Amino acid sequence: MPELPEVECVRRSLEPHLVGRTIARTRVSLPKLARPHPKALRQGLAGRTITDTQRHGKLLILPLSDGAFWTIHLGMTGQLICAPRRPQAKHIHITISFQDHGPRLYFRDLRQFGFMAFCPDRHSLQTGPLASFGPDALKISPQELAQRLAHRRAPIKTLLLDQHILAGVGNIYADEALFRARISPLARPIDLHPQQLLQLHHAIQQTLHEAITRGGSSVRNFVDARGRAGTFQHQHNVYRRTGQPCPRCHTPISRITLGGRSTHFCPHCQAADRG
Repeated sequence: MPELPEVECVRRSLEPHLVGRTIARTRVSLPKLARPHPKALRQGLAGRTITDTQRHGKLLILPLSDGAFWTIHLGMTGQLICAPRRPQAKHIHITISFQDHGPRLYFRDLRQFGFMAFCPDRHSLQTGPLASFGPDALKISPQELAQRLAHRRAPIKTLLLDQHILAGVGNIYADEALFRARISPLARPIDLHPQQLLQLHHAIQQTLHEAITRGGSSVRNFVDARGRAGTFQHQHNVYRRTGQPCPRCHTPISRITLGGRSTHFCPHCQAADRG
C-alpha cells in the first residue's frame, strides 16, 4: 500500500504536469471509485483549474479554482499515470482530460480500494475525506505525538497504523521507524519513557524523509506518475527481511502477526524490556 513517502513522490511528479491546467472531462468506468458518486465528480471537476498540489497523510489533495478540492486516495494498488494516450494496461477506471488537450491523467487500481472525490469547499473536505485522518506524520510535533500515544495500552505498532492518531505511516514505515528507535512493536506507550517517545518521533521523521529522497519503496507495483519506481526498499532494515541478520547486531529478524498485519523486528535490538 502506498504510504506517505510514496504519495508525496506521486504529488511531486504530478505537480509540474497539473498545476494551472483546467479540467475538461472526467470518464468513470467503475462508479465505486468516484465520490460521492460519478455524476458529482464529473460535474464538480468540469471547468475547474488545478491551482496547487498538496498531501495530508496518504491523501493527495488538489485545490481547485473557486475554493473547491479534488482528493485522491491510492488505496492499496492505485496508480496515477500522466500520459498523452491511454496506457496499454488493465484496470484503468477513471480518465481525466484537460481543455489544453495535453496529457491526460489516468487512475489505475487493481484492487479497487482507492477513490477520487470532489469537495465543493473546505468544510466538505474537512468533514469528508480528511475526517478520518489525524495530524500528518511529517508535521506533527514531538509533544503532540507523545500526547496522542501516552497512557495507551495497545501495542505501539498497532497505534502507529491508526490513521486517526497519525496520518501517513503504514506497515513498512512503522516497522522501520520502530527499529531505528529500538522500540519493540509490542511495547505499550504507557510503559515507555518520554525519551523513547522522543526517539520514536525522530525515527519516524528520519525514515519518512529518507524514503521520499529515494522515491519511496517499490515492494510491489508502486511507481510515481512518471512511471519511476522507488529504491528505498533496498535500505529496509527489517521489513520483509525475516530470518536475515539484523544490520546492527546480526540477530535474525523475526516476523509476527500483530493486528492482522505482518510485523518485522529485531528481537535483540527491540527487546520488549529495553529502555
